[in-house]
Amino acid sequence: MIVTILKIYGILIIISTILSIASCAGKVDGKTSIKTTSPIISEPLPEVKNALQNQARSTPVKVVILIDKTVSADWSRIEGPKTQDVQSSLRLLKINGGELAVGNFCDDSNRPLERVRVEQQPLLEKVVFHHPVPPVEPKNKGNAFTYRKEKDQYKQELVKYKTLRQNDLQILADHNNSVQEWHSQSEEKINEFLTTQVKPILARPVNCGSSDIQGGINRAKLFLGESDLTWRQTPQKFAVFITDGLDNVGVQPVEFKSNAEVLLVNGAGGKGIFENIEHKAFESVPAAFRYLVTQVNKGEN
Repeated sequence: MIVTILKIYGILIIISTILSIASCAGKVDGKTSIKTTSPIISEPLPEVKNALQNQARSTPVKVVILIDKTVSADWSRIEGPKTQDVQSSLRLLKINGGELAVGNFCDDSNRPLERVRVEQQPLLEKVVFHHPVPPVEPKNKGNAFTYRKEKDQYKQELVKYKTLRQNDLQILADHNNSVQEWHSQSEEKINEFLTTQVKPILARPVNCGSSDIQGGINRAKLFLGESDLTWRQTPQKFAVFITDGLDNVGVQPVEFKSNAEVLLVNGAGGKGIFENIEHKAFESVPAAFRYLVTQVNKGEN
């Protein structure tokens, strides 16, 4: 009996000792296993940050120009535009992106407009970059084993940082190349449009026997009313009508419901059907285009 009691007592002591050791081990782990560090905020590389802050974010521009080629415009001494007048609008496309359409008022003005579209400048997006954070080199605090381990980890993180940094710089370089390519392609497209499509319209003689002003206005409305979803922002819109406004073809009252600003170049006393269309009047073509450019630039400030 006594032997049995001693055996049971010995077992209880062993169990108690094991539980005590386990409890102490848990306390040690609880104190040493959690290491808190201050969060590091990821920032773009200086080169990337500068590019993101300074890139162009201009609003695209849509402009339609209709020129009166009827005999009445000649009688009214309506000044026709020159190449440099149209070029001022085309220069806006080189900066902002957008679309320009040109046509004539004649005996049948309901004809396709000559058009050129320039896409907006490629946009640099912050999300495409890795924004690597440079690792902090550890200091030797006296524990050689710990220092060696931290040093090895630092070297690995440094290699990773340099790789990601180089990747970000390559993304930036590729973007800069795409912007240069965009400039070249836009310049080529605009020059071709000016030579092959605009100049023949400007050179057409003023000899149309009747004036279908309404047909041209309807074409302009269709152009300006097209969906804006193909642009990153809603374009600024302008309609430039160079005419005396005397229509002897249309039979329906003319309306111009559009969010575009209408500019009318008219040297005559009367404005024809434009009496019922809200517009800004100009005596000369250059004055109208100077106003247009000023309005676009004002919208960017």
